Parts: sequence; structure tokens; C-alpha cells
Amino acid sequence: MAANYWLSSQNRHWRFSRQQLETIRLETESETRFSRPELGDPRHLRIYFHGLIQSLGRHLSVRQQALATSEIYLARFYVRTSVQETNPYLIIATCVYVACKMEECPQHIRSVVSEAKSLWPDFITHDPTKLAECEFYLIEELDSFLIVHHPYRSLIQLSKVLGTSGVNVGLSSEEMQTAWSVINDSYITDLPLLYPPHVIALTAIYMSVVLRPPTVAAQAERAKTRLQKIMDWFAGCGIDLEAVVDCAQEMISLYDVWESYSEKSCRELIARVVSGRRG
Repeated sequence: MAANYWLSSQNRHWRFSRQQLETIRLETESETRFSRPELGDPRHLRIYFHGLIQSLGRHLSVRQQALATSEIYLARFYVRTSVQETNPYLIIATCVYVACKMEECPQHIRSVVSEAKSLWPDFITHDPTKLAECEFYLIEELDSFLIVHHPYRSLIQLSKVLGTSGVNVGLSSEEMQTAWSVINDSYITDLPLLYPPHVIALTAIYMSVVLRPPTVAAQAERAKTRLQKIMDWFAGCGIDLEAVVDCAQEMISLYDVWESYSEKSCRELIARVVSGRRG
């Protein structure tokens, strides 16, 4: 296992610029048949898929890091494969199955199929060989690079540094919870394909302080001082502040889009996609 992110396949093979991602996706879309329905805002589908992964994970009692790994697999898979050419429910079940193996909390293939079938009976069969076949397809599309580095470890390490260094601005339990939630939500975006895990963790810390405004003037002044100390520490450590700001803007944009998200609309859209493939 690559303990160093900078030497990992994640950094060397699965990190892109925004322009690179856009180019690859345009090439993928150009190969899609014109008769397929429009997919609308891709962020709505990402939110929907995120919910599907979380639902399956709850039914299987899968820990969060394995679910995060499955979200990375899904995001990577759909960089070079069109949603319209697949059964997303089967792909999602397969991502969870493979991620559990890699995160050392394996699930029996029949358990995954059974729970997926109970959640999405119209799109998953009882036959486990379908998922086994899809596993090989998924691994091939991921170029067999399955080790994933996550921001959670960086968040824990950075919060300790902030609390024990000369900065002395340790995060409260509420702020840590907010930062953890921001990281969870970041998997809905392209950020894991664009930035190293520590940048996403720093963004989560920044947003955890910004998104919890104080209610009285004295607290407001204290919060302003804390935020300034954090930003000074960021700058003093040579952190790419532009990258942190870009990540924060991406997350804010996601939360804005979430306001117009309709689970029902996405469910109906994917049903049309899958039925169109069957036809």
C-alpha cells in the first residue's frame, strides 16, 4: 500500500485539472447514442448516487471510510463511462462491494446482492454472478488502482496541530462534526479528483469555522480573531490558499444546487435510462 499520497496511484493517475476532466467527459459524451434521455444537472445525479451509497451502506452496516472509497470508485468510473451506458444501481452495489474488500471490512457477495435487491428490486437481480462480472468491469475501468487516500486522517492530524501549536485555535466538537460533514459531502463533487486530501481537509476546517457564525458581538469578535489566526497559519505553512478558496466555492455551489434537488426526478430519470438500455 502506498503510505505516501504523493507517490500513490491516486496522485499519479487519478488527479486531474478541471480542463482535463472536462475534455475526458466531452469525449465520453460524444460516444453516447443520441436517443438516450438528457441527464440534466450532473450534480443532481451525484447527490442521488451519494444517497444510494449511504442507503446500501446503512443496510450492510458499512463504516464510513469504506463508503467514501466506494464514492471515489464511482466518481472515477463515470469519468470515462457514460451513466447512460450502464445500470447505475449495479455499478453502485459493485463499488460498495469492492470498497469493503479494500478497506478490510469485506461483505459476502450474496449479502450485498440481497440488500441491493431489497432497496432497488426493479434494477438488481438475485443472481450474484452479475455483480461478480461487474466487479471485473469496474476494476478494469479503474485501471486496477484501488488504494484511496481520504481527507479524514488529515483532518484529525491538522486539528491536533491547530490545538497544540502556537496557533492555539483547536476546533470544538461541533466544528469537528461540521468539518467531517463537509468532507462527507465533498465526495459528491469533483474535488477528490482535483485536489489532494489535505487540501480538502483544510477546506473543511475553514468552512467549519465560517459556517458556524456566533450570535453575540463578543463571540463574533473572538470568532473573527480565530479565523484570522487559522488563515495566518495556513499562509505561514505555505498552504495554497487559492486551492482552499476554490474548494470552498465548490462546496458552497453544491449546497446551492442541493436546494433544487429532487430525488423523485432523479429516480425517474435513471429508470428511463435503464429501461432504455433494456429496450
